[in-house]
Amino acid sequence: MRLTLIFLLCSTTCRADDLAHAAGQIFSNILPNILTNSVTGQQGNTAGNTIQQIGTVVGGVVGYAQKKSYEDMLRQVQDSTTDEDILRLSEEMFNADINNAFNYIQVNLQGKTSPMSKNDEAQSNLLNVPENVWNGPTIRPFVALFDNYHKNVIRPEFVTPNEESEQTTFINTIMATGPIRSLMAFLVNKGLTQFNEYNEQVELFRKIWFTKYARHWTGLCKCSCAFENIFMAELKSNDVLGLHSWLFFAKREMDHKANYLGYIDKLDLSGKGLILKQHSILSETKDAPEITMFVGTSPELETALYTLCFMARPDRPCRLRYNNVPFTIQTKTLKSDNILLIDTAYPVF
Repeated sequence: MRLTLIFLLCSTTCRADDLAHAAGQIFSNILPNILTNSVTGQQGNTAGNTIQQIGTVVGGVVGYAQKKSYEDMLRQVQDSTTDEDILRLSEEMFNADINNAFNYIQVNLQGKTSPMSKNDEAQSNLLNVPENVWNGPTIRPFVALFDNYHKNVIRPEFVTPNEESEQTTFINTIMATGPIRSLMAFLVNKGLTQFNEYNEQVELFRKIWFTKYARHWTGLCKCSCAFENIFMAELKSNDVLGLHSWLFFAKREMDHKANYLGYIDKLDLSGKGLILKQHSILSETKDAPEITMFVGTSPELETALYTLCFMARPDRPCRLRYNNVPFTIQTKTLKSDNILLIDTAYPVF
């Protein structure tokens, strides 16, 4: 009778695919105590204790059933997000980007070039970034992650406790910023109430940006993650993958490991930055003939925009706007252990 009651309660709160999980919870939480009481002869308050335990477990089952799975969450965002939602939210994110650094850096475009040209049309560095920018509240923990990865896309990487701590610091730092708060409010407004919980927000960003995965040509080596590919650069033989962060590129220039050859095209973002298409050489010989990046925008804004487009418009153009200037973000996805993740993302105009 007792177990029948438990399963009736569970069936009212869980979908069919949640029932096995709920049953496992119940058996693991309740039966050991029932058996212990039976063996030791402590029968006096067994019924009361068991009913209390049932209430605790069923409460947890209700919470589990209400929480969207990762796959269901992504599907719901895609299905419920309109093009107008994305345009409005991108404007809101840009307006909330108080850590924007565009007015504090110097951008030296110099000569125009093309993806095919090997001529150096720029004698100076592309970017001059003063020290106060590197010490920005979100830029500093962002840049601290740069030395956690190997450039070679097939070289195994292992996350140390210190590196995991740096990931957590970066996520916690950007969580308090305007662009990320706008994204979280948007997700909650779409019915994903689990993102009212701070731990759920942190877990989402950790999963999307720092889950290690194997690319199809690397076999079983989980040597990449979205953060490394998008905000840094990876080398596949002579090919440069990623390289979409102006901050990472500026660091490479400072270390004499990037040679800017000139710009191909640019889009001004009404005083909030640029989208720049350029041609550079990395590590003296690695050609990056046509790369695009935001310039001057904060790490949190770029993270928020890429996350939005991955969730709402994966593998297709995600049309955004700031101050009536339209542009697009293109995302590409892959699956690792049957989990959908970002392969790469970059701005297009």
